[in-house]
Amino acid sequence: MAEKLTTKGKKTRENIMNTAKKLFYERGYTNTGIQDIAEEAGVKLGTMTYYFKKKTDLVGEIYNTYFMGLYNSISETLGQEATLFTKYCFTLICFFDDILKDSKNARFYYEILEKDASRKERLYLIKTFNRSCLDFFNKSYEKDDLDAYAITNYGAQKEIYMDYYDRELPFDAHKIVEYLVRNTFRILAIDKETLDNTIEQAFRFSESGQLSEIRFLI
Repeated sequence: MAEKLTTKGKKTRENIMNTAKKLFYERGYTNTGIQDIAEEAGVKLGTMTYYFKKKTDLVGEIYNTYFMGLYNSISETLGQEATLFTKYCFTLICFFDDILKDSKNARFYYEILEKDASRKERLYLIKTFNRSCLDFFNKSYEKDDLDAYAITNYGAQKEIYMDYYDRELPFDAHKIVEYLVRNTFRILAIDKETLDNTIEQAFRFSESGQLSEIRFLI
């Protein structure tokens, strides 16, 4: 929405978003409709679609808010000495690690990947952070490279996660998180030793529970 919201409008929008997250968590993405969210939030369907025209709009905001919430908190915790690469790697580890620790979050994430419900938002963030990483490591690239890297990364993450969820990959949650993150940086040709050390530190940080207040759904 482009217009500036009133205080009442902000509260209505927040109510809709919180209700959607609650229903997505309890019922999943597939079994939750726009009408369900409107009824549970106590608003008319027209009000609902004024703020969020489609269910995918809700998913896009949930994804962006969660990912950037993790990134910003990690940046603040690690301080100015931490590199962008380190903060991005920590964010990815915490993102996947937290989602897989909760079966309902894991189901919701599987369903939005299956439907490509957050593809646009995912590709934008992947492209943005990939560009910053390549710049940090002084690696040359063309604009088309960024598009190809993002699409490759998104597609690989989707297939790996879905195969894991469908029990087609014989990995535990820790291993699949590591594999998802390694694949992201392997596409960018990041040095293995640098990546190994950062991933190890990121898992320790994730297990410390410092970001427990930041939730994917509820």
